[in-house]
Amino acid sequence: MTAHLEAHEGAAHLQNRNKNLAEIFAGAKTDPHYQMHDATVLSHHMFVCGDLNYRTNFLGDGGDDYSTSKDKKKGKRDKMKRGISKAVVSARKLTSPSHSSNDGNDVAGATASKEERGKDNGSHFARAKELVDAEDWKALNEGDELARALEKKDCLVGFETLPCNWPPTFKVARGEGYQYNEKRTPSYTDRILWKSAHGMEDNVVPFLYEPCPDFITSDHKPIRGGYVVKMKNATKCNKKPPKPKKGTRESNLSNTHERQVNLLISNIKCTDLPIMDSELLGGLSDPYILFVSYPKPLLWRKGWHSTKIIKRNLNPVWEEDIHLTLDDTRCKDDDGSLTLHGSMLYMTVMDEDFSSGDDVIGTVALNLNNLCSELNISPSSSLNANHVQETVVSTPVLRDGLEYGMMECTISSAYLTQKETKGFLKMAKRGEKVRSKTRKKSLTNIISNFLRL
Repeated sequence: MTAHLEAHEGAAHLQNRNKNLAEIFAGAKTDPHYQMHDATVLSHHMFVCGDLNYRTNFLGDGGDDYSTSKDKKKGKRDKMKRGISKAVVSARKLTSPSHSSNDGNDVAGATASKEERGKDNGSHFARAKELVDAEDWKALNEGDELARALEKKDCLVGFETLPCNWPPTFKVARGEGYQYNEKRTPSYTDRILWKSAHGMEDNVVPFLYEPCPDFITSDHKPIRGGYVVKMKNATKCNKKPPKPKKGTRESNLSNTHERQVNLLISNIKCTDLPIMDSELLGGLSDPYILFVSYPKPLLWRKGWHSTKIIKRNLNPVWEEDIHLTLDDTRCKDDDGSLTLHGSMLYMTVMDEDFSSGDDVIGTVALNLNNLCSELNISPSSSLNANHVQETVVSTPVLRDGLEYGMMECTISSAYLTQKETKGFLKMAKRGEKVRSKTRKKSLTNIISNFLRL
């Protein structure tokens, strides 16, 4: 994804840049079969690059206070924060996950006067120029607004970038080298970031990240990056289940003896979910979780499996265990082997809303291949039925590049026959409440989707 975000220095413009990114991601739906998920959740690997316009801002140098998360936790506040306008404080509240809104209103204070912008622009120029002359790239990176925003999780949660170990690339004179405009603070406005899905983090290896100082036709020096992306053949689902060859082991087995991947999801809870309902409806949320697979046929059963709905709760605990069985009959290689490379389990937290259709709170994306990495899923497996892989999950709930609470659960996986599955389900702490039902679209959802078209 490429982007050119809002320009200018100052807290209001910084908050608008963060908001710009969330709005872009909210519209970045790359697969018509997965309209609940934006590209930051659905992509195996995603790169974001362009003139993101994040500026250099030094704490305590007379500019806007933008404390790091460590400062916030320790309660350290610069005295200058007392002078921050109410408009800026409101802007920060509006852009935090628990106060986020899609009402389209601009952040308060975004329309700063020319006088205010003139005061902000270049306010840190002397300090930045001093560090440039000293080639103190570490100190310059510490003043980078984007680095602070990533640390505070104000945008691009889960994305990585390399440090800029070179002179700031903005704002420069059109010519060779780095001659800076004194009305602007030298900043690293042009950037490249990337994010990899769970279990694929080591598959992107950067080997180049540098500016192009000889570029002389702009007040930006462009940057370039080089990355090795390790690829594997992803799971492909056939439209129809393959017919077993005559005389093979598969053709002589009944469905009772065929093995399938089973998942038992227990101890499910979420914390710090955002408020999704209006104050008239209680000012809370009515969360439930959908269990979505990629590729779709692995879990789709005329609907996605789901938990029960917990009414008016921002810290729900589900007193039930979820049993999922992967339909691998359409996801096998020519030799009958099942491969889960690239397959994902999306645990999507929803908010029930009868008035306008259920809303997506956020998603936890898990790599199915990792969840089953200890299982022998070859067709000739003689795996002991007691062999179970257990994974403890504690990860943020994400949407549009922002964090909307945390999810915790335990996922037990095993490759079993139907007979062995009965023993597997006895592991459930709430065996009498194991849930395997699917949640189909309600009439409200259907009407709402029709009206949106």
